Amino acid sequence: MLEDKNYINGTAARKIEYDVYEENKVLNAKKKQRNNNKIKRKIVFCLIAVFAMGVLAMYRYSHITEMNYEIDRQLKAYNEIKNENIRIQVEIENSIDIQKIKEYAEKELGMHKPDKHQITYVKVPQSDLTIVSEAAKQEEMKNAGIFSAIINKIDLLANLLY
Repeated sequence: MLEDKNYINGTAARKIEYDVYEENKVLNAKKKQRNNNKIKRKIVFCLIAVFAMGVLAMYRYSHITEMNYEIDRQLKAYNEIKNENIRIQVEIENSIDIQKIKEYAEKELGMHKPDKHQITYVKVPQSDLTIVSEAAKQEEMKNAGIFSAIINKIDLLANLLY
């Protein structure tokens, strides 16, 4: 069954097309004012939302910029400290004089070169090897990580093939 919008459901009576707002100018003005107020509220809400998103974006970018400035300051301080360490290390290396150390050892500490009868020579065989225990190898493997463990396994395999 087709519904006709001109009839009331379930009856044969036609709908009366009577709109109170069209005839009464006061009610019509109030209806328009209500509709305008709804639209104004929606516009104000949208403007507030856009403004809030803009403020949030500006805050975020200002925070990022502040963090970049702090990183730059820390990097400059790090470079200054690193340069100071290099300068001090060079100064220490330049101030070390073997002759002064020898004089200090002989005079202040009472040290002297050994006599011929005090020198003992030790022969070290050519086949002297240092053997690392399996426990130390396993500990090193645990500390090295997965990637280096794989590389170590490949090296062991390569050594077996040759």
